[in-house]
Amino acid sequence: MTLFPGAKQVLLTACAGVILSLAAFGYLRHEENLTAREALQTEAFNIQREIRQNMTAHLFATELLAREWEQSPQSIAQSWQRDAELISLYYQSVHGLVWLSPDLTIKRFYPPSRQPQLLGTKFRESDLLTTLQSSSGNRHAMVGEAGNLGRLSSDVAMFARLESDNKRGFLGLIISMQDLLNNVIRGNISEGFQLSLSHDDQTLYQFAGDISLQQSWSEQRDLQLLGNSWQLTIWLTAEKLAKLRGGVSVAILLAGLLITAMLTFVIFILAQSRYKAQQLADANIELYTEIDERERIEKQMAYLAEHDSLTNLINRNALMRILSEHLQDNEKSANTAILFIDLDRFKEVNDALGHTVGDELLRRVARRISKLAPNNSRLARSGGDEFLLALMQPDNRQQVLDLTAQLLKALDSHFFVDDYELFISASIGIAFAEDADFNAEYLIRNADTALYQAKDNGRNTYHLYNKAVHRDLAKKLELVKQLRYAVENEELVVYYQPKVELLSHRIVGMEALVRWIQEDGTVVGPDKFIPIAEDTGLIIPLSEFVLKEACKQLHHWHKLGFDDLTMAINISGKQLHLPHLVDDIMNTVHAAQVPADRIELELTEQVFIENIQSHTHFMHAIRENGISLAIDDFGVGYSSLSYLKNFPVTSLKIDRSFINDLPDNEDDAVIVQTIINLAKNLNIQLVAEGIETPDQVDFLMSRECGIGQGYLFSRPLSAENITELLENYHGLIPIQIA
Repeated sequence: MTLFPGAKQVLLTACAGVILSLAAFGYLRHEENLTAREALQTEAFNIQREIRQNMTAHLFATELLAREWEQSPQSIAQSWQRDAELISLYYQSVHGLVWLSPDLTIKRFYPPSRQPQLLGTKFRESDLLTTLQSSSGNRHAMVGEAGNLGRLSSDVAMFARLESDNKRGFLGLIISMQDLLNNVIRGNISEGFQLSLSHDDQTLYQFAGDISLQQSWSEQRDLQLLGNSWQLTIWLTAEKLAKLRGGVSVAILLAGLLITAMLTFVIFILAQSRYKAQQLADANIELYTEIDERERIEKQMAYLAEHDSLTNLINRNALMRILSEHLQDNEKSANTAILFIDLDRFKEVNDALGHTVGDELLRRVARRISKLAPNNSRLARSGGDEFLLALMQPDNRQQVLDLTAQLLKALDSHFFVDDYELFISASIGIAFAEDADFNAEYLIRNADTALYQAKDNGRNTYHLYNKAVHRDLAKKLELVKQLRYAVENEELVVYYQPKVELLSHRIVGMEALVRWIQEDGTVVGPDKFIPIAEDTGLIIPLSEFVLKEACKQLHHWHKLGFDDLTMAINISGKQLHLPHLVDDIMNTVHAAQVPADRIELELTEQVFIENIQSHTHFMHAIRENGISLAIDDFGVGYSSLSYLKNFPVTSLKIDRSFINDLPDNEDDAVIVQTIINLAKNLNIQLVAEGIETPDQVDFLMSRECGIGQGYLFSRPLSAENITELLENYHGLIPIQIA
């Protein structure tokens, strides 16, 4: 745990102050306790003395009265009549006067109110019985329990023995200890003291209202009265103890703690002041250090902002700045050129050998380019495996082309990295400042465009930028943007081309074909936008849209009564990489409420043979769900017969290129005949595409190809036109074929 500055001094001061305050308080409190204890002892002694004196006075009174009666010529009756009331009057704690016969029978008792119960009865229930019976010759008073003569268990009896001939017996005083002690205590005890009197663990009397300090602040004394031992306990009340102690110790403690707190606070302030001063000094040092470090970092950041950390070449931003400054002088920069260099197959090196080898290869490529670069050129790394070589003042354009050829040759040679001998090549795009209006950004962009064209031309070559290429690329980018918007907003439409049974002219199915009709009515051919959709990944949402619309339309035609119609839908190879394609297709089919056996998926030959293992799994899963599979454009691809054996294909579509020249072209006739024989032997259905003449129909029918598709029957039409065709001609094609 981190303490505040000066915590050690503050804690030491606080601890020392508290210890001294507590020590002073403890000493003074000890002295105060001694004073209180002495007062308690003095009070106990005084009370003990008063009780002893009072009891002794009653004993003397008992003995004196007995001696008077014994020496008096008067009879017991006369003396009784004279003294009983007098004794009760002068000794208020005496509640009774008794005369016992030698055999301890009660002969007389005062006051008269209790005579009927006691006269003639024996004295009993007292520890004095044995003492009285054996008291012959004892001239002293005897004290003990009052027994049946007392009203309370705490009452005491004092007996004196008379032994004259006509006066034998015992004279006794019955004393109420409660009254005796009340008289003694109330008249003599000081305020704030309390006491109790007990005999044999039995409390005889208690004068107390607060017993909280009875155990801790009490003084015990033994009272020995004529052979009887009583215990006197006296203690203080809390208020009396507080008065006896006074407030000096507490005042000293509070004053000590207050002084300690003030001193601690002063030391804390001083420590904070020293700490702040030290902090300020340290802050100044840190500030100067931070300024130096910031300057160093700013320089480093400025360097990194314009340099590549891997090759230490300048980066694209730095080159852009240098070119912008250089191109301000049009005459000086008339032949300025940019070579945009991109390494071919560099990703294969990274994937196979790792990024460490790849990074070292980039460094070696940078060094090799730098060796060939002219002195007035600037080489930059654009990012990844791309480099920009700016030729500031070449003599002419031919010099730029010659240098490009040298670079291609140099980069096509082997590189040794660690234990690996690596072969790569490069593609280079070339652009001149004059063609970019002497704008640095346009110059680099034009070189990038030329590089793109060089890669399309087969790589390990260069391409010189021209404005026609840029216009084509701009048109393509605009088309991509418009296609993306059309797909996202479902502005594409689905057209349908009938598949016809050649013999009966009956429409047996439809092929769903997507069409793009722009807002101004311009129709973009599928040969233009389908490849773009494949390249950009838009083919996936586009194909999902066609599948959904085609299934909904097929359900509509089934409801109209044309429930034998099937629907052929093209599947892209990119869709086959989707993890849940089968489930998605089946969900769409079921949502449209069409039978699965009325749906046919068409794939090209190339899609069939790519990634055969995963595609085979998809095809079998589709067939298990009842959907048919067709090979589109059969014969123009690989035409491997093995996949006809291994794949669950249900239909072949003969490509239109074999149908166009029938029946005149003998080679096409032989190929078509072979495909028909193959399909018949494998029990696979055949569909001929591109039928445009009755002669082609005759040729196919004569060779038992039963289903055709082409402009002779119908061009692709909208769903509304197909519905009219079906309803108007009852599912037949309105054409006469000889």
